[in-house]
Amino acid sequence: MRRWVWVGWRLQDDRRADLRPETTHFDALHGLRGIAAVLVMLGHFSELTAQHLDLAPSGFLAVDLFFLLSGFVIAHAYDEKFRKGMSFWQFAEARIIRLYPLYFAAIGVAMVGVGAVIAMQGLGSYSRLDLLASLAFSLLFLPTPPSLSVGPDVLFPLNGPAWSLFYELVANAVFAALALRLARRSLAAIFGLGFLALALMAWDGVILGGGAHWDGTIAAPARIAFSFFLGVYLRRYATGDSRDGNLYMPILLALCAGLMIFRPAGNAQLYDLAIIVLVWPWLVLTASRLRLSGFWRAIALFSGNISYAIYALHTPLIRIVNILDESVTGTLWNQHGLPFVVGTSILVIAVSAFAHYVYDKNVRTLLRHLLSLRRASEGVTQF
Repeated sequence: MRRWVWVGWRLQDDRRADLRPETTHFDALHGLRGIAAVLVMLGHFSELTAQHLDLAPSGFLAVDLFFLLSGFVIAHAYDEKFRKGMSFWQFAEARIIRLYPLYFAAIGVAMVGVGAVIAMQGLGSYSRLDLLASLAFSLLFLPTPPSLSVGPDVLFPLNGPAWSLFYELVANAVFAALALRLARRSLAAIFGLGFLALALMAWDGVILGGGAHWDGTIAAPARIAFSFFLGVYLRRYATGDSRDGNLYMPILLALCAGLMIFRPAGNAQLYDLAIIVLVWPWLVLTASRLRLSGFWRAIALFSGNISYAIYALHTPLIRIVNILDESVTGTLWNQHGLPFVVGTSILVIAVSAFAHYVYDKNVRTLLRHLLSLRRASEGVTQF
C-alpha cells in the first residue's frame, strides 16, 4: 500500500522519498525578514518628522511579507510534527514560547514609556481604568476594546504593531486545527478568498494596509488569509532546485527595500495589490531556493534573527527616545530630523540584538526546558 509523505517541496510516494533531499535551511528568507523589519521601523518615523522624512511610505507592505514568510516557515517546521501526532495544544505551547517572551518585554518597555509620560505630565495623562484595561488585554495578547483603551483608535494601544502578531496567532490556530486536512484545494480556497477580498477592497478604494486601527481592520483578515495560507501552499507544493545565491541576494534585498521605499502618486491600491499577490510570493519562492555562504549568509542570519525583536520593540523604544529628546532639547514630538532617525534606528537595532541573543534565546530555552520536564512527568511525547 502506498504511503505519501512530504519531501522537499512535494507530496510524493515514500518509496521515492530518497530521490529528493529535504531542504532544511532558508537563509535568504532570514534576510528578507530582516530588511522588512527595518523598513517597517523606518516607515513609523514619518509621524515624528511632520512627514518631511517619509523614508518608507510603503513599509506597511512588509507585514504581508511577514505573513507569507510565517506560513512558509510554519509549514516547514510543523508539517512533519503534526503527522507524527503533535496536538493542537502542543503546537500552541511552542508558538507562545516563540512569540511571548519578546512580546512581554515590549509591553514592559511600553510601560516605561507610560511612566515617562506620567513623570512629565502628571497622573492625569491617562485614565487609570483605561491604562489597567489596556495593560490587561495586552498581556493576554488581545485587542483592547475602544471604550477601555488609552488609545481608542488602535487595537493594541501599548504597542501598535502587535496587531499583526495577534492575527498571525489566529492564522496559526486555524493551521494547527486543520493541519492534516489542509491539502492543495483547501489551501487554494482559503488564499483564493483572501485574494478576492483584497481585490474587491482595492477596486473600492479601501487601503490594503489596514489592521492596526479599528477603522481599517477590515483589511486584516483578508491580508492574513491570503498571505499566510499562500505561504503554506508554496512550501508544500512549489517545486524548484536550489542554487548558489550570493550573487542574487543583494539584488533581492535591494528590490525588497526599494518597493517599500517607493510610493506611486495618487491611488496606490493597485500597486499594493500587485506587491502583495504577485511580487512577494515570487520573492519568497525565489529566495527559498538560494544557498548562501560567507558574508551574505552571516548578514541574512543576523538580520533575520533580530527581526522579530526589531518589530516587537521598535515602537515603544522610539516613543521613549522621543519623550527623552523632547524633555532634554525641547524639540516638538513631531519635528525631528534625520539625526534622530539614524540615532534611534541604531539604538533599536542594538537593543534588538541584545534582546534576541541574551534575553529571548535564554528565556525560551528555559521555558522549553520547563515544558519538557512537565511533559516527561506526564509521559507525553516530545516534539
